[in-house]
Amino acid sequence: KFVYSVPQQTPPTGDGGHTGIVKALSRLEYFHEIRVIPVYRHNFSSKRNELEAFNHRYKMCQLSFGSISKVIVSDAERTLFERKTESMSDVQKENVRVGTAELLEMLREEEPESEFSFCLGADTFVDLTSLKWKRSADVLRLLEGRLVVFSRKGTNINTKEQIELVNQRQGVDALLLEVDTLTDVSSSMIRACKDDKIL
Repeated sequence: KFVYSVPQQTPPTGDGGHTGIVKALSRLEYFHEIRVIPVYRHNFSSKRNELEAFNHRYKMCQLSFGSISKVIVSDAERTLFERKTESMSDVQKENVRVGTAELLEMLREEEPESEFSFCLGADTFVDLTSLKWKRSADVLRLLEGRLVVFSRKGTNINTKEQIELVNQRQGVDALLLEVDTLTDVSSSMIRACKDDKIL
């Protein structure tokens, strides 16, 4: 059983953010492996310039998560993009998008015996299960409903109720993971910070 987490923003945040989430996942006996898959390229061309080069983001993920038990940092999204665009010109590649459903299809094809789960925050969980993502229904089908929703300790009762409701109504198998160390830290906050003491 595998779970994968896909950090889009850089830098990955420490125990108060991304690293804390991945450490909490690694402590769950349910999962044999935690796969961290950095986004290769933003789906919206207007936001692509906001991302650091993929190799830098991949290395940051290795530094942040590589020493955590059961964790593998994977370049699966880059692999998928390169396969999809193998015979395309640079101009054609500009219009290519790689989505979560396609990524899951590739992973399941390569590892048919593996069961994949997806780790996401409460807001993202609502968007996915409200079918706001491209191919949301396919994502849920490919995961067979296996989702891990992370939250700060003392989760809002509405979040718990929402997860229970979605599990009942949509046949989803979401579980709540309360992470003690989570704070309000974010990648954008770190990028904007100029104080070496905080960094």
